[in-house]
Amino acid sequence: MGNVEQLEAMSGLEPGQISLVPHDSSWSALAAGELVRIREACPDSIIESKHIGSSSVPGLLSRPVLDLLIGVQEMMESGDAIQPLKLIGYRCHGEQGVPGRRFFTLSRETRCLVHVHLYRVGSPLWEAAIAFPDHLRSNPDSARAFDELRVECVKTDPGDLVAYEKAKRDFETNAIG
Repeated sequence: MGNVEQLEAMSGLEPGQISLVPHDSSWSALAAGELVRIREACPDSIIESKHIGSSSVPGLLSRPVLDLLIGVQEMMESGDAIQPLKLIGYRCHGEQGVPGRRFFTLSRETRCLVHVHLYRVGSPLWEAAIAFPDHLRSNPDSARAFDELRVECVKTDPGDLVAYEKAKRDFETNAIG
């Protein structure tokens, strides 16, 4: 079975849905396989890639979507990745509210399975995307507090994605500065 078919077995998320599930040990392998597929599609533009987000932290609750980080030398080269990523099934959403980022999704039917964040390697956005999961991996108390915050957000208003994302960003800012 190919990586895309394996990804399709993930529950993913419907548009606007917030759902947290227990960590799945298969996510690391799925992310690694998808990063290989992305690098093969964009061999001249992607210089670094990583699995990030909650799905990259063992034991942490996560939305059932893989978050992947891909990096280019300069953002002006980011356009070179758009068409190749589209050819392997990704949709480009532009910056989607984050200046200095290109955001892509891979979906099947209406379920989003993968988020790809493209940044300039070494930029503050790149560094923050790496630092936060690293912080959670090395600080179990912080990871527990992060899980509790997100569970409370979902319980309080299960459809408020904006409030959920803001609460996550605020926590991250306070955790890593």
